[in-house]
Amino acid sequence: MTIICATAPGSASNFLKKKLEFYLNCKSKSLRYTNGIGNLNLKVPLKRRLLKKLNLNFLDKTPLILGHIFPTDKNMQLLNHYYNPSGYIITYRNIFQQLNYYYKWQKYNFRCPLSFEDEVNFIDNKKNDFLQNFNIDLNLILVLKFYQFWFNLIQKKKIINCELISFDEIVSSNENYQNKIKNILKDSVDFDKDIDSDINKNEQFEINQRHKKIINEFISFYKNIDFSLII
Repeated sequence: MTIICATAPGSASNFLKKKLEFYLNCKSKSLRYTNGIGNLNLKVPLKRRLLKKLNLNFLDKTPLILGHIFPTDKNMQLLNHYYNPSGYIITYRNIFQQLNYYYKWQKYNFRCPLSFEDEVNFIDNKKNDFLQNFNIDLNLILVLKFYQFWFNLIQKKKIINCELISFDEIVSSNENYQNKIKNILKDSVDFDKDIDSDINKNEQFEINQRHKKIINEFISFYKNIDFSLII
């Protein structure tokens, strides 16, 4: 059994990671190629590829793969071929709350979760009027693409046994959250364990109108996809 948990940046992914690792009594694995924008591409470890070739996958148990996974054709082919996922969890959050999260990242880290690693070479530029920084535009468009790809697969029923879990459900561990987790894990789950949250109260920023326009135009352009969960 391998669960794929694809988390949108800024959707309480670290908190969910702790919870899932506790439920499954394991450490999650990340297949991202590199940090930042490297999340767009997956890389299967050599050990897993060799075991697959020898029909010895059972020697490498991987209960949980977690990360900012983009369901491109190539990535899905790798997951299906090497791990044969038993279920999917996809996290989401209101897109304007995520945008605010990216503002905070840019202000204090001088980059965003899906930025190029080489952005460190331009730190002087990033200190100036961080709300105007095009790092945010890049990350905003990428997270919108994340939703576009996953929502398209789900709405066309191209993946089965999947659950969409919101930021609020993860933080509250409410009944909806518990039912969705039990549906994916197909097992009894101890929801009483007190797991520390690393979620801090968000600093609030005024939305850059350029970013608001990106969101509205992106959603309007893909009329055949239902984005109502994130707006």
